[in-house]
Amino acid sequence: MTKGFSLPAQLTEELVPLGWRAALRSRLDQLEYSASPSDLHIARVIGVQRTGLEVAPAVGAGNTHVPLSGRWFQGDALSRPTVGDWVVIDKPTGSLLDMLPRLSVIKRMSPSGGAQLIAANVDTAFIVSACNADYSPARIERYLSVIMQADIEPVIILTKADLIGDADAFRDSVSREFPAVQSLVLNALDSEAVARLHGWCGQGQTIALLGSSGVGKSTLVNSLVGAQIQLTQAVREGDEKGRHTTTNRSLHLLPQGGVILDSPGMRELQIADADAGLGQVFEDIEDLAAHCKFNDCGHISEPGCAVLAAIASGRVDARRVQHYRALRQEEVANRGALTERRTRSRSPTKDRANRDGLSESMGDGLDES
Repeated sequence: MTKGFSLPAQLTEELVPLGWRAALRSRLDQLEYSASPSDLHIARVIGVQRTGLEVAPAVGAGNTHVPLSGRWFQGDALSRPTVGDWVVIDKPTGSLLDMLPRLSVIKRMSPSGGAQLIAANVDTAFIVSACNADYSPARIERYLSVIMQADIEPVIILTKADLIGDADAFRDSVSREFPAVQSLVLNALDSEAVARLHGWCGQGQTIALLGSSGVGKSTLVNSLVGAQIQLTQAVREGDEKGRHTTTNRSLHLLPQGGVILDSPGMRELQIADADAGLGQVFEDIEDLAAHCKFNDCGHISEPGCAVLAAIASGRVDARRVQHYRALRQEEVANRGALTERRTRSRSPTKDRANRDGLSESMGDGLDES
């Protein structure tokens, strides 16, 4: 077995624009191969289809499609490649051999109860909302819990500032609700305003865009790239909900040297395996909870509850505490469900079900109607 291998200079030059950096070199050295190093090809997953992966750089004569063999469906969804992953391909056969250990991964609980991967090897996540009815601090708290769990830097971006007379009200709200998180209010069509994001878009950096449909994610991608590479549509009249314009997760190169991952809108984000992330988002509440009279205090009506005392004195918003309790309960329940599902997935009788769940588990498809 060969452990690790040297990347040819030409291949290294091809990988750098895709986000390759020194931290990934050690991940590559952890892998072992029986194939000759000259037959191995490193690539990044730039798209996921029902039939397999789309990768860059191309394998051989312009071939960017890599099928997935049955062995990739013997484990749970988290062991399969998603957009942003780095993979090792056998050049003679074009088959997927291995996947580099991830630097980070964003995931959620899928509507059917399994794990759904959103993006891998992300450095910064832009949480995109709009200065309209889409703006929801409770939803942003969900995004932050998932992102912080993955040790990814979050940036909150409020778009459509040009379409509302009082954008300052949204700016004040996001600053008050999330004082420790960087946030920007901007018009995604304004190149000068979007240039404020360039500091996160340099060489070797990977950005994920997260948010509902119609909030301006595709417009933001077009403005950052400097070309019309993503379709855009107006929101629906009446409820200000967006129509899907991005139907698959995809990776795009940025002129600043980084890459950006766009994805279909997600109005629903069930969290699981996010215990540490919740602790960071609600650090103020958990610090108070440490002073409650009872260790298992539910912060509902218990005597000696420091959290309830803080609500009564106005130090903590009751809405925030209520959402914290709900997210904690959801996270514990979903974590248990995922553990049980992973145990069942190890059974050979589940292989067919795992294969049938390809598009969902790999993060493909739409997330809201």
